Amino acid sequence: MLISCSPPVRIAYRRSFQRRDQIPLDSDGLWSIESGYVRTLTWDVTGTISALGIWSKGDVIGRAFSKVNPYQIECLTPVEARRISLSDCSSEKLLAHIQQIETLLSLANTRQVSTRLLRLLRWFAQRFGTVVEQGYLLNLPLTHQLLSEFIGSTRVTVTRTLGELEDAGKLKQLRQHQILLLLE
Repeated sequence: MLISCSPPVRIAYRRSFQRRDQIPLDSDGLWSIESGYVRTLTWDVTGTISALGIWSKGDVIGRAFSKVNPYQIECLTPVEARRISLSDCSSEKLLAHIQQIETLLSLANTRQVSTRLLRLLRWFAQRFGTVVEQGYLLNLPLTHQLLSEFIGSTRVTVTRTLGELEDAGKLKQLRQHQILLLLE
């Protein structure tokens, strides 16, 4: 019988998650998103949700990146993710994570709701959108409630503001939560 004294080898494994599933958290593990979209979020004592980020293919997320409590990772679409250790996370992935958080923080400090929402949508378009003839097509499941959680507003205000932005020729709301950001 052979006895080994070396530390156990942690093997990355893949998991599939459905829309609205929560991705499991632990203090030192991370998840590398291979397909789909997830968001990180927290909430206060009244139950008001604050979105902390939205992540997709190539992003690395996990409890090890946050001191916020409570903290949750929720799937916005079906997701394929690979469990990795913190030591497997490259410095480029960590920098990308920090840069996204800084971008969202700068958006949160924009006073006017319409400007804040439009800046968020433009950032989503650059990061996740598809270039089409008229502008950028956002094919994310962006409900008015989800958008309100990202900009710290209400769903009603987001609905009204999207209508105003559409009337101003900045965007078109399409079917199934798709948004077309028009070129200016």
